[in-house]
Amino acid sequence: MGLFRASVRREIRRFGHTPVLVVSAIVIPVVMTLLYVAMFWRGTVHDLPVAVWDGDHSALSRQIVRMVDATPSAEVVLQVEGIDQGRRAMVRGEVDALIVIPPGLQAEVMGGRGGGQVAAEISGARILNSGLLKRDLTTVFQALNIGLETQMLGARGIPARTGYAMAYPVAFDKHVLFNPYGSYAYYLLPGLLYLALVITVSVVTVYVVGSELKYGTAGEWVETAGGSVTRALAAKLAPYVLLFGLLSLFMNTILYRFMGLPFHGQEAMILVAGNLFVILAYMAMSVMLVAATANMRLSMSIAGGLATASLSLCGLTFPAVGMYPGIVALAKLFPFTYFIDLFIEQSLRGAPPARALGDLAALGVFVLAMGLFIPRLRRVATDEKYYGRY
Repeated sequence: MGLFRASVRREIRRFGHTPVLVVSAIVIPVVMTLLYVAMFWRGTVHDLPVAVWDGDHSALSRQIVRMVDATPSAEVVLQVEGIDQGRRAMVRGEVDALIVIPPGLQAEVMGGRGGGQVAAEISGARILNSGLLKRDLTTVFQALNIGLETQMLGARGIPARTGYAMAYPVAFDKHVLFNPYGSYAYYLLPGLLYLALVITVSVVTVYVVGSELKYGTAGEWVETAGGSVTRALAAKLAPYVLLFGLLSLFMNTILYRFMGLPFHGQEAMILVAGNLFVILAYMAMSVMLVAATANMRLSMSIAGGLATASLSLCGLTFPAVGMYPGIVALAKLFPFTYFIDLFIEQSLRGAPPARALGDLAALGVFVLAMGLFIPRLRRVATDEKYYGRY
């Protein structure tokens, strides 16, 4: 234990005397966490700008405008004098949708002739915005139609309850599980926070191991550990495991305590274990890269690229069911895929703890795979011909 403690003390001194490490391992992750939290603080998108052309100027058209403006996702910010003016506003990006209310709408509806049609032109340039507007505008006009039908039936002497049942004969009771408010902070924010963490883990691990080769101190590093590369590596990574573990707990505290992220799982320690395992997995990948290339700069570029690609391949931003089978198989080579699966199942779905064992085992495989590169790491760390490479 004396050799291990000496190696740990050596690494702590190196950390304290390397400002770039302090900034990369502590300052940047904390700042990124606070920036992402500020970005997703509202959770959902509200008050997307909408333009309206009212060609009817009736009580019904004004009611439509009020109903659209009252939806969570839309805000009527522009009353245009012509359809072309509204379309130009969409082209300029001033509004995300144009509602077109034709002349004579109220007369057609109230005269019982039917055929009244309100058009909505929605910009598809931003998929999220267009999806929200489509959903809420559809709800508005469904409610409007039911209300008008009930009102006209009431004019014929049919009670409101009966009229409502006739206008809406098949009731639809919708229950959204796991994320009922449609909050993007519930799943996208954790993904971004943990992505920032694994990128930091990957780059910092490459630096702390690779810098021993770059600056020719690898021999001293191994000698401090009594000639054991395994002991030297464990002592070098131990302070960073503790540091990144604390950062993950900081992120979890922000998510669950301040952002209100739900936790439906039975055991919070499963999620904590997932945080630890994904940190170890990306550390292992970084060590393997340094051992294989004996080049800190190349390893850092590859490690950062692989960590960044993890978000795209894990199925969080684009579902795996829509990917080609080959891409789905490729995603299995990234530890982040298993961590996101564990996070969603344990935090949002409330799956049994046993469901997490497969993901934890998969993350553990990456750590075990690092053992295959220990002989290669011993060779490059003790042979001076590998020193000084950039």
